[in-house]
Amino acid sequence: MKFSKELKYNLLIIALLILLDFGWDFFTSSNRLPISYSLLFTLTFSISFFTVYFVSYYYLLPRLFNTKKYILFGASVIFMIFVFAGIRFLLEEVLSPILFNINNYNINDQSIILTYFFDSFIFSFKASLYSTLVYLFFRYRDNKDKLHLLEIKHQQAQLATLKSQISPHFLFNVLNGFYVDLYDEKLETANDILKLSQLLRYVTYETSEDFVLLEKEVQFINDYLHFFKRRYENNFHVNFIVDGNLKNHKIPSLILINFVENVCKHGIINNPDKPAKIVITINDIDLLVNSENYTSTSEKYMETGIGTENIRKRLEVLYNDNFSLTFQQSNNIFNAHLQLPL
Repeated sequence: MKFSKELKYNLLIIALLILLDFGWDFFTSSNRLPISYSLLFTLTFSISFFTVYFVSYYYLLPRLFNTKKYILFGASVIFMIFVFAGIRFLLEEVLSPILFNINNYNINDQSIILTYFFDSFIFSFKASLYSTLVYLFFRYRDNKDKLHLLEIKHQQAQLATLKSQISPHFLFNVLNGFYVDLYDEKLETANDILKLSQLLRYVTYETSEDFVLLEKEVQFINDYLHFFKRRYENNFHVNFIVDGNLKNHKIPSLILINFVENVCKHGIINNPDKPAKIVITINDIDLLVNSENYTSTSEKYMETGIGTENIRKRLEVLYNDNFSLTFQQSNNIFNAHLQLPL
């Protein structure tokens, strides 16, 4: 059974309160009972205290206090005093004499009975008071967390609003204008602008969903690698290989770019004797992605170069445990492997 953190705190608080009350009574009382009897009546008290505390915390406070039914809540607290006294009476004055031949109070003495109910009132009130204070503390903390989350969402909404003020359509129209103007005189530059427009369009529109078509994701990678080739000209040595049918398959959006960025930004890509390699294999049941590249230092890219934790958490949300993601680095060679069901 998995306990919530809040329940664990409640159990700890109750245990401490009981230890303080009965520890003080045990060491200061002049009429001390044998240890076995003290433990027995501590147990009966604990059961009564637990009952009032948890009924108040998990039922009365959420349903009455939290809904501002204060009069009904107050009446319920008074009722719980009698519940507390009733449970103690059943355990200490009915069952205990039968099972252990001992009771806690002399119920034939009227003054003792008054003391009994006064004790029950005090301890029941303590249980209700402590449960209320703890409940208010956790609700205050929860509300504070919610307000903080709302503030973050509000800031994100403001940022999204600012971003939306620059219309993507306007940007694409400008790029398209550049493409048309340069098409006749500088065809290569015009094609670069077209590919850049395709990259931006894909990131802006296609990746809003969790899954995208595999062929579009691969085309995005090809366009992305194109700009690295332009940057390094003839000194770019990354082999991007796709084996299998791309049609009618979907994968998480922008999941492949993590492998490509790791290779291009952190690996050696300008050495023809040590080319990097990214291989995507598609079969009937799964998708395999393998990347391999040489590294210039002993830096652990498993921790810093590929955003391992972010990728893994996202895949866990989408696939639970039905995927494989591994990384290995040895002798300045870094390998990444991903297997996803299709």
